[in-house]
Order: sequence, then C-alpha cells, then structure tokens
Amino acid sequence: MRVGAVILAAGEGRRFGGNKLLVSINGEPAITRVLRAVEGLDRVVIVGAYVNDLLPYLRNEIVIYNPWYKEGMSTSIKLGIRFFQDYDAVLIVLADMPLITRETINKILNAYHEGCTAVIPTHNGVRGNPVLIRKSLFPDLMRLSGDVGAREILRHRTDVCTVECGPEVLIDIDTVNDLTNVLNTINTNR
Repeated sequence: MRVGAVILAAGEGRRFGGNKLLVSINGEPAITRVLRAVEGLDRVVIVGAYVNDLLPYLRNEIVIYNPWYKEGMSTSIKLGIRFFQDYDAVLIVLADMPLITRETINKILNAYHEGCTAVIPTHNGVRGNPVLIRKSLFPDLMRLSGDVGAREILRHRTDVCTVECGPEVLIDIDTVNDLTNVLNTINTNR
C-alpha cells in the first residue's frame, strides 16, 4: 500500500501567540521532530502563515504553500490530497505534535487491514492523531471546508479502525501551557 504523509504546518498559531513549530524541544525545532517520525514515507509539508520562517528547516522537503491557510485546516488537507491523489492512502500529520515517534507511525500503519477506511490512534479510548485515511475517502476530504480536519468525516463511520497508542497521539502544542506539558512529558520519560 502506497501511503503519503501530509504534514500540516500552515496555521497561524493564534492561541500560542506565534510560530509554535520552531519552538525548541530538547534543542531542536518541534517540526524537525515530527519530520523525523515520518522518515522513510513519501511526504509533503503544507505551509502558510510562517512560510519564510519554516523554509530554512524544510530544505530537503517537498513544500506546498497554502495561500488559503486563513480559511482553515481543510484547505491544507485538500492540497495534500491533491498531491497524493494516486496513492492508496494518506497519513494526516499535525506538525505541532512533537512527541509522535516513528514507532507510533508504524503502529498506525500496521493496524491497517482490509475493511478499514481509516486508522485512528487512540489513548485510553480518546481519539488522536495522526490519522491514516484510505483513498476511498479522498472525495469526502475534498468537500471539507473551514477549520476542520478529517474528524468531521470519520466521526460516525463504522468502518474506521483504531489502534491503542501512548499519550503522544493526544499531545499537541496549541498554547504556551501545552508547550510546558510537552517539555514536562519528555523530562518525565527520560
């Protein structure tokens, strides 16, 4: 199965108060940690608000600029779907989840089997990210609008598979307090 990773990195980081993707997590930018987790997969990084700040960190990446980033996450997802339209599935990856590891990604990929239109990682029953989505749902993703993600189309489906993962699938950086939580989690797990 050919899977393309769509890394969503176009947001304005309003609740954070700026570009959260370049905050230092153990001496490296958050986005660098996310990119390392999807190493080995074909991938594209969708950028927007902070394109000029991010480009120096994305020199070896395929980057798509989203001129509609202010209209919300759905616009970035659509660009990623168009890029990987010939693939069997996409993995929608949020660039503000620096605790995601390659092991987490492998768990999600390995949980896929016939009959799953998507694989959602969970932690203690709570759905998280990144999410693997089969090509059969690409048309539904292309109809999304506003600041919504795949959750909108997956919520009531019965053919969605889940895989239990660690807390990393629930931890993103939306606020400065979230960043403190990420750093505390890393320090606790050392």
